[in-house]
Amino acid sequence: VSEERINKVSETYRMLRNTLRYQLSNLQDFHPATHSVPDESLTGLDRWILGEFAALQAEVARAYDAFEFHGVYQRLSQFAAVELSAIYHDVVKDRLYTDAAGSLRRRSTQTALHRMVRGLCQMLAPILAFTADEAWEYIPGEQNRSVHESEWQPVSLVRPPEEQRLWEELLALREKALPVLEQARQAKLIGKALEARLTFAGTAQQLGAAAAQPEALRELLNVSQINLQPGADPGGALTILPAKAAGSKCERCWHWETDVGAVAAHPTLCGRCVGAVNAA
Repeated sequence: VSEERINKVSETYRMLRNTLRYQLSNLQDFHPATHSVPDESLTGLDRWILGEFAALQAEVARAYDAFEFHGVYQRLSQFAAVELSAIYHDVVKDRLYTDAAGSLRRRSTQTALHRMVRGLCQMLAPILAFTADEAWEYIPGEQNRSVHESEWQPVSLVRPPEEQRLWEELLALREKALPVLEQARQAKLIGKALEARLTFAGTAQQLGAAAAQPEALRELLNVSQINLQPGADPGGALTILPAKAAGSKCERCWHWETDVGAVAAHPTLCGRCVGAVNAA
């Protein structure tokens, strides 16, 4: 076995371990019995990741039944790197760190993290027995002493076809917008993505998902503002234009908002952060 292969496997192990650490570290104030959010009240982003996670669990279960352990390894590492690290974990940091502790949006995300960390420990248990068991000890509300004594309870969240299509379109818009943000950074128009306002110009069909869920798209892109301009030439392509976000930077969430300083008692905070601070 080459040193290169050993290094690659060790990097994958660290990524999986850090995935568990990230999820557990954001559950320190979460009590499943009182804080869990029902499926129908979860945010769209949390429903998306749990839908993807349910598909992952089904694939991993089939691979274990067929003794295809390489498939388990590949699928878990891919999910941790792409759906979790590159998208979900990166996007929900704002919710977890700046929303009011007991807000529905934050509890929704904690519900998703709790269900996933439990499922990840169970899926990893046969191939990373000690790491999975170590992480299991820190899952809030878990009664079993060991992951190896737990009952397999896969995520059963089912999304309607129209909801699945909506999120596929939102993620496709995200993929088109990310290079635009990178070009704006290279041109020194913005620094971080939160300094940006993105304008999407296109037909009603091209802007369908963005018009239906503008806040979800803004959150997926981690920008402060988005603007939609429908009514473009039906034969034209979707256009995405970057600009500096309007307003001022909130010192708490780092979003650029036009209501920063609107409350005299908190002159450097935006309205959302004022609400979060007052709720503490």
